[in-house]
Amino acid sequence: NKFTAFEEPQYEESWRQQVGQPINQTFGYVAERLFVDDKEAANAPAQNFGGLPAVGGDIKYRDINGDGMISERDRVPIGLPTVPQIVYGVGISSGFKGLDFSVFFQGLARESFFIDPASTAPFVNNTQVLSAYADNHWSEENQDLYALWPRLSPTTINNNIQSSTWWMRDGTFLRLKSLEVGYTFPAELTRRLHLSNLRIYLNGLNLLTWSNFELWDPEMGGNGFAYPIQKVYNLGINLNF
Repeated sequence: NKFTAFEEPQYEESWRQQVGQPINQTFGYVAERLFVDDKEAANAPAQNFGGLPAVGGDIKYRDINGDGMISERDRVPIGLPTVPQIVYGVGISSGFKGLDFSVFFQGLARESFFIDPASTAPFVNNTQVLSAYADNHWSEENQDLYALWPRLSPTTINNNIQSSTWWMRDGTFLRLKSLEVGYTFPAELTRRLHLSNLRIYLNGLNLLTWSNFELWDPEMGGNGFAYPIQKVYNLGINLNF
């Protein structure tokens, strides 16, 4: 799908237009890397989100239009739509004598989601600290220009919570949604027990997920502190009198 008409200003920059873009397309900044130090940040195109200049360890954005500053005019379409363009599932059921088996896979593709840096920022508003952020963030001792998290701070750094490719992730995943194995006892045995049918089964939900994203369940999207999708296991007996 795409917009063929959209009520919006006639921007000088063609990349800011919604027309021609898919529905649910995200616009944001192109993140190149982190600033190595304050000196580099001071000599780069100005990016003053919230009135504060960028410093070492902040995200460095690309000056798309070349005007020497980072502004709304540098926001471009980034990634795929936030609603998956492909949703699919496949299931198999089979049986042999008294044994039965069923499995169902669910997946989606061609979707981008964005980590929400405002809600997952360490220390801000007493937010928990993810071990992945604790182990991989920029610091003066570890000036990793591609660290998972920029410099740490007890307050929100507006420069680093902008919608950008820094937080963009591939939302593609395949999940083993359900699996069930059961056994129906022979009719001769059930008659002896004065039953018309006896079946035992074991099933599970959300057992395995294959995804390039590993911080949390990709179906949770950008908020890693939301209530997670649960794995569920059931052991049951069906009795018919």
